Amino acid sequence: MFQYSMLRSPLTTSGLRVARILTLLIGLAALLSVGLASHSQAKSTQAIELGANNINTLKPNCGKDFSRDCTVEGKVTAFQSLTAKYAGRNFVVPFNGKLITWSISLANPTRRDIMVGNEKMQAQLPAFNGFFGAPSQAGIAILRQVEKKKKNGPRFKLVRKSPVEVLNPYFGTKVTFALERPINVYKGNVVALTIPTWVPALWSPKACNSTQYGDLNPDACARARDTYTWRGSRVPQDDPATCALAINGEPTEQLEKTAPQTRVDSTRRYGCYYGGNVLLYSALIVGR
Repeated sequence: MFQYSMLRSPLTTSGLRVARILTLLIGLAALLSVGLASHSQAKSTQAIELGANNINTLKPNCGKDFSRDCTVEGKVTAFQSLTAKYAGRNFVVPFNGKLITWSISLANPTRRDIMVGNEKMQAQLPAFNGFFGAPSQAGIAILRQVEKKKKNGPRFKLVRKSPVEVLNPYFGTKVTFALERPINVYKGNVVALTIPTWVPALWSPKACNSTQYGDLNPDACARARDTYTWRGSRVPQDDPATCALAINGEPTEQLEKTAPQTRVDSTRRYGCYYGGNVLLYSALIVGR
């Protein structure tokens, strides 16, 4: 996770893929007309959108709303573990089926410096491009846990993946990507987000804004860190060990080492566990 240190510490669906999405949904209309299932209903309807409540109720940080710190994520494969929106683990597949679409909610990062009162808010887009690379990109990864949690975190095998999408054209919207070839998933698999560069798709509460005295609201931020958690394909670096990509605006060894898991059948340790924010993506799965 990277917070742009120089920044103060109604979602729409893109029309560019409407034809493909409509073609797919027409074929699934009878199934989906019953509505998407909650976790508790998944067994009876065999259709579920993992992460739907997250992206439909939370808005990503960054853009011209400077009330929350601008926070993004990059160079990692990661999955949301816990949020207040769901009981239990968010992105564990509850039944055998096919992943047919995935969605992501994106902020619209600023392209130029903006004056807010007497304070200059520096441009976000060029800063993130310089830090992580360009353009903004993401795709879906299907993981299978192959080792339980140990000292440095559990290991996951990458079993399947989607194509990677360029996200810049969709900044400021919630966009859905229909898969030309649906991905087989099995009960117990984990649906993760792979980020080769960076995505402005991270929500963090105002309580966790950074100030010269620490968190804006320490108690509320501490609760958020317990409630909203996600795990990434990293292990702690540096001495003392850290999962942070930057400290006081300076890159850490973690940034040099971090990379998404992209090779099918590879195994990686997911040893970095982050709290106080939510990755705003979802995945629609239907039963076979």
